Amino acid sequence: MSARRDQNARPAAEAPPGARPMTRGGYTGALAAEVLGTYLLVFIGTATVLATRPATAGGALDATAISLAFGFAVLVAVYSLGHISGAHINPSVTIALAVVRRFPWWAVPGYLVAQFAGAILAALTTWSLFGERAREDLLLGATSPGERGELAALLAEVVITFLLLAVVMAIAVDERSPGRQVSGVAIGLVVAGAIFATLPVSGGSLNAARTFGPMIVAGEFPGWWVYLVGPVAGAIAGAAVWEFLLRRGQPPGAGRQ
Repeated sequence: MSARRDQNARPAAEAPPGARPMTRGGYTGALAAEVLGTYLLVFIGTATVLATRPATAGGALDATAISLAFGFAVLVAVYSLGHISGAHINPSVTIALAVVRRFPWWAVPGYLVAQFAGAILAALTTWSLFGERAREDLLLGATSPGERGELAALLAEVVITFLLLAVVMAIAVDERSPGRQVSGVAIGLVVAGAIFATLPVSGGSLNAARTFGPMIVAGEFPGWWVYLVGPVAGAIAGAAVWEFLLRRGQPPGAGRQ
């Protein structure tokens, strides 16, 4: 979920996903990093869902534990893998960056395959650890629309991924940002806060791979279209608002001697 680019330069369509000249080994390494990073995110997050739900009253989800688990997983992934692949670990991030020309379209299919592969591997791991009941009763921690229904869940996913991409672009892409060295903390906190706020409504997915990995392994797809449309639409909107509005801004009087 981190991607560092010069604030003015727009990479051409043939530009590599990283700052260094791309080689075959470099791209392969970036894809491996996306598999690992998405695996880390989905395993830590969904395993926390499965580990904490039976211990809570009435089977309710432990919103604090789940939100922090996903947030910390994002933080670790950004700092450990951001310099290798950009640590997108989310199809919404990859697609949104490509739409605003901050990531080359030729690299998008490979990144999406790597992200879904990491998510599926993570779901297979949680199935092995928690057993068939976790697969049948809890869908291995997959998200699903809450009592408010699919339209409310869709709105929630659009809003939280909009906010996620606005923060990613502002703190990790914009060279002017004074907080780029701590971008992992900011992005992780946004993810944690978004999940905490929307867990009862949509499950706080923000990420089609995070949802579809467990769904595919569980073999059930409740409200699947919400998690395909909502995060991508919100992410593109957030990236576009930064690219075409926020990026051009500066405080009144800035630059005056």
